[in-house]
Amino acid sequence: MTQEEFLIQHLIEDKSYPLLLQENRELSLSILQAWWATGTEFRTKIRRANTLYTSRKGNPAFAAFERAGKRAFFEWYQRQPRICACCNIEEYKLEELFDTGALETKRGRGRSLELERRDTRLNLYTEDNCVLACYFCNNHKGDTISEKDHLHYFSVPTRQYLEDKYSQFKGKRRRIKVTTDH
Repeated sequence: MTQEEFLIQHLIEDKSYPLLLQENRELSLSILQAWWATGTEFRTKIRRANTLYTSRKGNPAFAAFERAGKRAFFEWYQRQPRICACCNIEEYKLEELFDTGALETKRGRGRSLELERRDTRLNLYTEDNCVLACYFCNNHKGDTISEKDHLHYFSVPTRQYLEDKYSQFKGKRRRIKVTTDH
């Protein structure tokens, strides 16, 4: 068993440490504890995927992902690029902007990419109809703007806005860093 497999089985399949140790006799509690301690980044990915999955579980439009299961959803999530499928902003930039307060929402969304249906008329959450999108594109596109129209009319200005915010943030951060270094 690898560290990633341990985290998947523990956090996605809800297997307890004792059960994992029983099924994998070559492991010890200290190994699992070390894997947990050093697996922060992977645990964050699992948490995000679990949040997306859980928030739609029970919705008939999400049935295809539910039938496939939580692990299959996570595997799909892992294969997705960490950029908005609409405006191409990188997820790490969103994280920095929201973590520092340069951007914020009343709903607490925006820090990470969200599940977006490409064709909202189908109203289905499936592998073929879903992508990851930033809060701005996901919220803006909604149910009224087609993917084609959103990409044509709105994705470039949205990306420009976010890149400008990021540049301003990095500029402020750089100035602060320079003044504290001298």
